This record gives sequence, C-alpha cells and structure tokens, in this order.
Amino acid sequence: MRQKHGSIATWFVLFIVFTFLSAGMAYGQAKKYEVEISGLWTGTNPYTIAVYWAELINKNSKIVKAIAREGRGPAIDMKTLIMKPEKRKSLVFFQVEDEVWAAKRQIGDWKNFAGKYDLDNFRHIAFGGFTVDVLLTTDPKIRTLADMNGKSTVISNVSKASSKAVAFEEIFKTAGVKPKYQFLGMNAMTDAARDRTVDVIHGGINPVGSGKWEPSPYLNELFAMKDVYAISIDRSILTKMKQATGHPGTIVTIPPGNIGKHQKEPTTALGKCMNWGVDVSMPDEVVTEILRVYLENVDKFQQLSPAARVITKKTVAAVEVPEARMHPAAVKFYKSHKIPIGSLKEAGVIK
Repeated sequence: MRQKHGSIATWFVLFIVFTFLSAGMAYGQAKKYEVEISGLWTGTNPYTIAVYWAELINKNSKIVKAIAREGRGPAIDMKTLIMKPEKRKSLVFFQVEDEVWAAKRQIGDWKNFAGKYDLDNFRHIAFGGFTVDVLLTTDPKIRTLADMNGKSTVISNVSKASSKAVAFEEIFKTAGVKPKYQFLGMNAMTDAARDRTVDVIHGGINPVGSGKWEPSPYLNELFAMKDVYAISIDRSILTKMKQATGHPGTIVTIPPGNIGKHQKEPTTALGKCMNWGVDVSMPDEVVTEILRVYLENVDKFQQLSPAARVITKKTVAAVEVPEARMHPAAVKFYKSHKIPIGSLKEAGVIK
C-alpha cells in the first residue's frame, strides 16, 4: 500500500515538474523578441535582402522573431523613430549617413523635428550596399559640369529639399555651375532622358565586385535604347564641397567601361554606403543575434542580385562611418570575429 501511494506521489511530482517545464518552454517561445526589418520599396535590392534576412532569422534564431516590410526610404524610418519611441527598440531600417547629415542641418522638413531626439542615436550595424549617383546624359555635347549651365537637370526624385538634391546643389555651387533643376521619379526621369525632354539625370551606379560596377536595373532600358554619357566631377570640387559642408559622402572613381560603352575615361563622383541601422536603444543581445544570422548567411545574400555581391565576410562591417556611429553591440560583435570595421576602399572594392 505504501508503495502504491509512493508511486502515485512520485508520478504526481513528475507531472507537476513536467507541467512547469512545458509552461516555461511555451512562455520562452512566446516571448521571442520581435524585430521589424524595413528595406526600400518592392523590387529593390534592400527589400529583397530584408525579406530574406527576416526569413533566415526566423529559421535560425531561438530568441528573435522577424518580419520584413516594404520601406519608403531612410528618412521616413528615421522620422518614425523620432515620433514613435515604442519603435526604437525593434526597428531595423535601411540607413544612409547623408540623411543624418541632412537632419542635423535641418534641411527641408527636418527642421520640424529639431530638438525632439538626439540624432546621434541613429546607429549603423551592417553593410547593405553602396551606390554612386552619377550624372548621366544622352546629349554628346554635354561632357563636363561647365556644359551643364542652363541645362535641365534632375537632381532628385523627391524635391529640392532632399539630402541628394542639396548635395548636388552644393557641388554645382562650388563649381560655379547653374543648371535648371527638375524633380522626377525614377521611371519618369529615365523616360525624360530617353526622350531628351531633360538634359541631365542622376543615375545609380553600383559596385558588383572589386573594380567592377553596373548601372542600377532601372537604367537598363535607357542604356539599351540610347547612347548614354557619364559626366565626371572634378575631385577638387567634391573635396571642397565636403570640407565646406561636412557631407559624409565618399569620393570614388569608376574605371572606364563600367558605365556603358561611351565611358572612355574614369568617372569621379560622390558615393554613399547604404547600411542597416537601428536606434542605439535596441538591446545588445538582439543586435548580436541578428548580426550572427546575417554573417553566417552572407554568401546567400550574394545570390539575390548583382548589387549584393559586394556583401561578403570581408565587407560586412565596411560601413564607411566611425565606430562611434555604430551600435556598441555591433562593434563588439565584429571585433570578436576579427572583422575589420572600415570602408570599401580599405576592403579593396572601390577606388
């Protein structure tokens, strides 16, 4: 009889223990830390990476759950973090440092956000791509900045107050050039260049390997249908502009033959790193975990598009910003893996 009661008691204790363990496991699963990854609009390289990264996190992480969404650009996400503090610990967004530069200068509507947030709290965590807005024309008579005087020029697809537009304005001002500004979306801009209803447009040219560049996909039709010429900007002009304004862009020289068949000479322009960013308040363990997944699967990102080929274990921390502009957990993560934090130039990808 005692054995029977003892057996029942033992099973009862085991049942209680099992119940608590099961409840604890379920609670732990339910409490996965949720992050939201915002790339750019559907069809872009950042959007594709964001979707795949979220998928990889959900397959490979026991502590983080991720969802990806279509983004509307770094400025929108940065303003969201300013106005919605509850998003600061969970939003991963596609960040460009020239937008922080614009915010600090209170360019455009950034003045409406002055004093509401410490802009240095926007931090970088990983390299996501690199682009150069090269001045392009279908008019063979326009070959230099001086030739652009009085010519219709699309310097942004947003407005005169965008960070891209202001940077171009500063470049032209430094060079003593006065184009006629226009603002068109990407498709309308390329159509206008094709039809010669505008003289000069800006176009994204991206590194796809060491010393190798390709135009962004939205330019493919234009290059296929028309003779396109790149307008180089004198390095001294870019240097002077950066010194005068503090613009964070990287001066790069694209070798001949990378911007269509008519690029016979090197083309110099101002480029920018496109990184993944978060608010500084995102927990260290979350930053470390999503970077672990990013690094362990970096070779898979390279297969998503030509522009993603430059994301490697050698460049994953080539964010083109000082360590102070990075999330502390990202700095610690890269150093623990002996991955240098630096630039694409140091990694030998661009010149």
